[in-house]
Amino acid sequence: MNSRVVLAVAAVAEDKDCLVALGGGADSAVLVWAAVEALGPDRVGAVFVYHGLEGSDALKASATAVAAMCGVDFEVIERPIDEGGNLEERARDARYQAIEAVISPGTIGLTGHTADDQAETVLMRLLRGSGSGGLSGIPSRRGVWRRPLLDVSRTTLRSMAQELALPFSDDPHNSDQRFTRAWIRHGVMPILEQERGPDVRTLIGTSATLLGADDDLLEAEARTVAMHEFNSGVSIPIGPLVSTSVPIASRVVRRALRKLLHENPGSALDVATVLDVARGAPGASISGSLQVVAEPPFVTILEPEQPQAPVPRAVVVGETFKWGGSTYTTRIAMRPPPAIGGGRITVLDASEVGDGFSVRGFEPGDRIDVGNGSAPVKEMLRVAGVPSRLRPHSPIVTVDAKIAALIGVRVASWAQAQRGEPGVIIEREVDTWT
Repeated sequence: MNSRVVLAVAAVAEDKDCLVALGGGADSAVLVWAAVEALGPDRVGAVFVYHGLEGSDALKASATAVAAMCGVDFEVIERPIDEGGNLEERARDARYQAIEAVISPGTIGLTGHTADDQAETVLMRLLRGSGSGGLSGIPSRRGVWRRPLLDVSRTTLRSMAQELALPFSDDPHNSDQRFTRAWIRHGVMPILEQERGPDVRTLIGTSATLLGADDDLLEAEARTVAMHEFNSGVSIPIGPLVSTSVPIASRVVRRALRKLLHENPGSALDVATVLDVARGAPGASISGSLQVVAEPPFVTILEPEQPQAPVPRAVVVGETFKWGGSTYTTRIAMRPPPAIGGGRITVLDASEVGDGFSVRGFEPGDRIDVGNGSAPVKEMLRVAGVPSRLRPHSPIVTVDAKIAALIGVRVASWAQAQRGEPGVIIEREVDTWT
């Protein structure tokens, strides 16, 4: 078994330096030892994250002793955690954040998660109503992290630690059945093993692996659906979202939610709400104070607070200016192109514009000359497909306080360039949105 564990660590290390999350228990103690056996002490480091909880001092002392015994560089990072709700989750997140903050480029992180941890995690997520992504369990690799011991039982690793005389300690929280994982470990798994045999953990792990393969395939399909990110939200094209299968569409929505909820994929209700709005339901609120609105051809998830419209400004013909998140260039053309080119090009009569013009945002009551009268600017923007949340920020060109154009949408009849006459070109540069 010793050689199996060493070979498992060597396989995931891929000849890279390793930093071990050393928690003071038997599992991570064996992991440090195996990493040294596989790579040598100069290629291995260890970190203990101190939370200041019950048992932390004993675990810190054990981690320090294990690191010294194995001859590896060792660091203690202070990350105090208060007792209270979601203690396990808060402590876990704090550990990952602390270690990821100090890990060197090119170095991989190792954790001592076991087959028992895998089975417990799957059961925990099953009780939460997780889908195949959650039920696929703890990934063997993600980002900088590798978990080489997921096929090894906790009992095996504890026996190894004892045989190797590694000075480990037990975390008292692991026996406190107020915590879901401890309840599953001490209250549920023994019953399952008694009724269904000792292979329960292995069978649960096998199911997780199979679900993980299915989930990877669905995730790959979901990633083919492009989405547009902007400062306060994400827009997803409605067509692919409503034409694909629900499992894939749900993953597309969760990918968007992770961008807005700090890697939280949202709830099942959040996902269903976004898909309903994409299919024609009214806009709605979801987790994280986010709003879901239909903006054909997109459904958009965004934070409700929108930035203030840019400050009105004067523009000299020939200069480049920014408005909102886009960059615009201006120039004189002796033979101007058509007035509107895919919403990117606006052409004005040079004789009307002169040397410059002003740009401002929408104001209530704005109207634009359409030749046989005037039309509300708000309606023009709506017909052009400008989302309602963006209409107040749409750039409006004025000359002597008169509306000459809605950039990329409409030019006032009095400001339209005449054939064969010079024109002022206002062009939105592509890929300049920030």
